[in-house]
Amino acid sequence: SLETIKYMVASGMGVTVVPQLSVPKEPQAHVTYIKFAAPVPTRRVVLVWRRTFTRYEAIAALRNCIYACELPGVKRLSD
Repeated sequence: SLETIKYMVASGMGVTVVPQLSVPKEPQAHVTYIKFAAPVPTRRVVLVWRRTFTRYEAIAALRNCIYACELPGVKRLSD
């Protein structure tokens, strides 16, 4: 988990890369977060389901919940 990795870094076991969404707003003791210089690495996360999935309403509800979240650093590719 990200928390386990953060504790490992805090205990001096190395460095790691974490998503911007996991960086706490308040400074933490023993861990320093450094932003990447340009060009910043990116990743694409998608929501997919089988064409035969019969509970489209469940997918729509999940999508709507994700859209309702404030996600700093996230660029939505479509609506």
